[in-house]
Amino acid sequence: MRIILDTTKGRIILPKSFFPELDKMNKILAEGGSDKKWTAETYVQDQFDKAMKETMLRAEDKVVK
Repeated sequence: MRIILDTTKGRIILPKSFFPELDKMNKILAEGGSDKKWTAETYVQDQFDKAMKETMLRAEDKVVK
């Protein structure tokens, strides 16, 4: 899922599919007995923290893992 960080306007833009996907993840967690529940903010922060540990790429760069 792609999330846009708009540094000009200082905002994060989430795709339309974000919230239904977040609901699915939370449902899976609840069915598994977890007390954890993602909010948009906590999920985006978690993903941002993970991404910051990786190398910064340009759109045309090939990802090698």
